[in-house]
Amino acid sequence: MELDSNIDDQQVIEYLRANPEFFQTYSNELSDLKVGHASGAAVSLIERQVEVLRERIFRMRRRMNRLLHTARNNDELFAKVRSLTLALMDVSTWHDLNEVLATNMLVEFDADCVCCHVQGGNVNFDHIRSFESAPPFEPFVQGSLPVCATLRAAELQSLFPVQGHDSDGSAVLLPLTLNRGDGCLAVGSRETHRFTRDLDTFFVSHIGDMLSRIIDHLEPPQAEGGKEPSTGERGEATHAGTESPSLTRPVHD
Repeated sequence: MELDSNIDDQQVIEYLRANPEFFQTYSNELSDLKVGHASGAAVSLIERQVEVLRERIFRMRRRMNRLLHTARNNDELFAKVRSLTLALMDVSTWHDLNEVLATNMLVEFDADCVCCHVQGGNVNFDHIRSFESAPPFEPFVQGSLPVCATLRAAELQSLFPVQGHDSDGSAVLLPLTLNRGDGCLAVGSRETHRFTRDLDTFFVSHIGDMLSRIIDHLEPPQAEGGKEPSTGERGEATHAGTESPSLTRPVHD
């Protein structure tokens, strides 16, 4: 049989797509079709289709497992953020805020260190510090978006003055929108890969919005009668060693 030499591959593809029942009508032709395999052996078209479908199912199953894992982590993280939000709603003093940061951030979120920096006043708690001139977070934060970064020991010391730091680590820095001036919530880890630039900061942004509103409603520290717990009152939280969902989450397709 003489074939039309003007027919190209694309026309054949378009015809088969437009007529998906073609091989049902001409089923006998399937046995004569051979498709090259990576192993070098020739396989039938049906065998090749089965292999392609099997590979596709495997990829979909693997992606589904990743999505389920992310969903479980997000559910647990949402519960922790909800708990922190409810605790912040009960804050009425700087001391209360210091206790909430220690309990929720250090324990529930399994962070190694946390410090909220606010401009002005005389705030000197374990996890809340005030500054008058150059803020300690200025070299790392540009604008109002959260920043995840790997930090040297000296940089960690400036952000988290309560703890001692002799090695590199990482932190997420969240600028706070305050009526009284600049501010920043810093949450740190001794692991350099804990907070990296490719993490999604959706949940920590929500925490920042809530924290900013709470701080704006607090009285200046002097109005609390100079009540300041001694440094180290809370100390570092003792962790059980089990992995807990981070404030940030990996970005998935």
